[in-house]
Amino acid sequence: MAVEIPDIDALKKYLEEQNLALQMEMGAGRQSKVLKPFQWKWEDIEPAVVASGKLVRLAENFEDKGGVLRRDTHFHNPRNSPNANFPLRLGIQYVGPGEQAISHRHSAQATRFVIKGSPDAYTLVNGEPFPLNDGDLVITPHLNFHGHINNSDTYVLWLDGLHGAGVGATFTEEWPEVKEALQTDRVDEAMRIWGGNLGLPGRGGEARPYHEVVHPAGPQVKNDESTIHPPAFRYPWHQTSAAFARMKQKEDEPNPFDCYTLTYRNPLTGGPTLPTAAWEMTMLVPGFKGRDHRHNSSVIYYCFQGSGVLVVEGERFEWSAGDFIELPAWMAHHHENPHQEDAFLAGWTDWPLQRLTGNFYYEEF
Repeated sequence: MAVEIPDIDALKKYLEEQNLALQMEMGAGRQSKVLKPFQWKWEDIEPAVVASGKLVRLAENFEDKGGVLRRDTHFHNPRNSPNANFPLRLGIQYVGPGEQAISHRHSAQATRFVIKGSPDAYTLVNGEPFPLNDGDLVITPHLNFHGHINNSDTYVLWLDGLHGAGVGATFTEEWPEVKEALQTDRVDEAMRIWGGNLGLPGRGGEARPYHEVVHPAGPQVKNDESTIHPPAFRYPWHQTSAAFARMKQKEDEPNPFDCYTLTYRNPLTGGPTLPTAAWEMTMLVPGFKGRDHRHNSSVIYYCFQGSGVLVVEGERFEWSAGDFIELPAWMAHHHENPHQEDAFLAGWTDWPLQRLTGNFYYEEF
């Protein structure tokens, strides 16, 4: 005999008992997810970041309960509704003079854009040291052991951009030894193999042969060959800056929307930085005022050098070096540089994920 459910309360009780749920959207009264643009000023961020270095200790090993594995400062957007999450995350990582953040690996892909570096500070990826100079970008592919060493006399800061942490199985694995050794003879090993990799946005390329680098602690993790993940790699700022200089010298026509923009490319494919996310650098020349446009990819901008304006749905965000701005998907926006010097915006964006799923759209005004 069929069970009879007489009223809404009985229905809710029955659903709970049977481990079921009913999605009920009540017209105009339903709770919507709202994402809004927001700006963080460096003058407000810096005191917290510096204080974290003084007040939060790095762990000496994985059993050290009094310390932390990573000292990260993250961003909270108060304009977003409580049930809405921005699809991208950035955090500022601090490593003080003489410190070492012990090595591990995880399922998420990680990137490091350096905002205060030193030639004596390194990210280690599978044993290779990648120097951390101002404006450098270092890629830590997922499943690669990585750690950080600061042998300088000042603290260093970089932006941690992780992607893929919530897709599929997630895990973290510890480095088998207490501290990973610094192998300075391996500096620029990846650069010697792959060379530099910068390109115009959205342009792919032919797949290049894979040079296997065997990890000193054991065999390489294999992955599905249908997705070509990038190797560990560093994009030095001096190469990025030189690429922009060449574009100006050749009198390349600025893009009417984003002026001069370069994508940090996957060295294996010539495609986006990661299979699901990309770093880009935009240079706004003096007097530039872009056209309005929108796309269904999201962006977090880090204002690297100079100053300018980002106008989102008519709201003006005047930015200077060190600021951060969240730009949600499908919001009309344009860039302006009303000043007398070039301005640079680093963008962390998920357009590769949208294209990978056949879901990338844009509109120009």
